[in-house]
Formats: sequence, C-alpha cells, structure tokens
Amino acid sequence: MVHVSIITPCYNADKFIGKAIESVRAQTFTDWEHIIVDDGSTDSSAEIIASYTELEPRLKLIRQSNCGPCVARNNGFKACSEKSQYLLFFDADDCIEPQMLEIMIAYLNTHTDVGAAYCDFYHIDAEDNPIETVYCPRLIPSVFGVKTLPYNIPETPLVAIAAGLGGGLDARTMFRRSIYEQTSGWNENFGRNSGQIIDILLQIALISNVHFVSEKLYQYRLHNSNQLHINVNFEEEAKKIINKWKNQNHLNSEQKKQVDHAIFFYEKRLVPLVAMMSANQLITERKILPALSLYFQGAKNYFLSLFFLSTFN
Repeated sequence: MVHVSIITPCYNADKFIGKAIESVRAQTFTDWEHIIVDDGSTDSSAEIIASYTELEPRLKLIRQSNCGPCVARNNGFKACSEKSQYLLFFDADDCIEPQMLEIMIAYLNTHTDVGAAYCDFYHIDAEDNPIETVYCPRLIPSVFGVKTLPYNIPETPLVAIAAGLGGGLDARTMFRRSIYEQTSGWNENFGRNSGQIIDILLQIALISNVHFVSEKLYQYRLHNSNQLHINVNFEEEAKKIINKWKNQNHLNSEQKKQVDHAIFFYEKRLVPLVAMMSANQLITERKILPALSLYFQGAKNYFLSLFFLSTFN
C-alpha cells in the first residue's frame, strides 16, 4: 500500500529538481510515490525528471502547459494513488531531511485527530549550504495584545494560522488524505503567491486539528529565482484570502465565529502592530511626519481592538 503521495509542481527548476528527487529517494520511510507535475518548463526540468523515472519506479512525471502551481498541485492529486493515506505537496527547489516522512507519518498515525501537521525548517542557499534561519512564531491574541505560542506546544489554532497571512507557510505540511479530501483543494484563483497554503490550512482547521512538529525536517532553499519572493505583494495576497473567507456563507455559526475572530485579530491587532513597528523604523530614519501618521493610525486601530476582541471569547 502507498502510504504517502508526494506531489511536486515544477517550473524551470532544472538546477534543483534532481536534488529534490534525491532527497525523496533518500527517505528512511520507503512506502511512497512521487508525482512531479512539470508546469510548462522552458528549461531542461522535464528531461531531468524523465531520466529519473527510468531509475525510480515510484516516480511519475506529468506534463501540463504553464498554469501555475495550484493547478499543478490539483492535477498531481488527481493522479495520485487511491491507496495513499497521506499527502505532501513538496516544492521543486527544496529538499527534505531523510527522516521527514518517517517522523511526520508516525506523528499522524499516533495523533488520529490531527488532519494536517507541519514541521520546522531551515534555509539553505543555492549550493545547499545552511543559512541562519529565524524561527517563525505562531501568534495568538492575549488580553492586551499579541502573544506567541510556546515552541513545544503542537496545537495550532485557526487564529494562529490566519496570523500567517502576511508571509504564509510553505510546503512542509503533511495532510491526512481523508481530511484533505473534504477541502476544495488548492485555490487556482490565488495564482502564484504563497497564501494558498493558508487557505488550505484554514479549511483543515475548521474540521480537524492542525499541529506543529518541532523538528527541522524541511530545507527551504533561498535563491535568486524563487517564485514566491519575486514581486509578491503580501498585503494584496492577504486581502484576497480575507475577502474569500468573509463570504463563506456555508459555514455553521461556530465556524463563522472562528473565522470572524481570526480576521478581526489579523486586521485590527496584527496589522496595526506592524504599522507601529514600521513607524518606529521611520523615526530612526528621521522621517517624523510619515512616522507620526502611521503610528497614529496603527495605535487607533490597535486600541479599538482591545474593546471589541472580548466579544469573540
């Protein structure tokens, strides 16, 4: 039985796709299939993948015209084995530690109430050298502000997932297939931006639990041609997701309350705090008037949130 299906969208990743494939082949857990969807690459990516299919029977290549990573992920899922119990949507320029599948699958096997689990990560450069990596905190509301969930606490509530709208999560999440199948899949209207994973995890969090596994099992590569870091307007990306979730009329009352709480926390507390932090930076640059305007607006929205956030408790 195929326990896990790994689905990789690939676009012009000929410098890295071989390393990605090798990191999958090096896994200590061996019951997997790897489906790579070449998204109309104009370099030699498809040829490199095809050469590996001759060596690796667990690897499958699918070709499509250039439609973006969300379409590629959805098409990859349609092609995966019906026997797979878990799904990993793994990027073509990244790598995974040899024990990632073993550890993540064991965690999901043990925690049957968890629909998705994501691990910690570290950055590598184009030559595979580790880069200093700052841990991404999980933020939730406190009585008078924002607090960080402890690193060793696995439970990640919906509000903490929504707090990542500004930067998003990446492809280090393993899904329980039976839960993933209850979502609408990867939203192809979000284009190439990184917020698609937030949309998926919000759907998961409404019907199951989402956990954080505090082990660095994913190697996220930083290089000049990273698609997620080229001309990405995170503010516009967040607006797309928020607008979608503000109009989810099919949610029951409890789910609607969770979503409203998360959006309120993001818009009325996190965004104002970021504005005030930006104002402080402007002050150090002696840009006093823009700093005061930004700080006043952020402070006003932040203090208003202190009065209204209690309505969600």
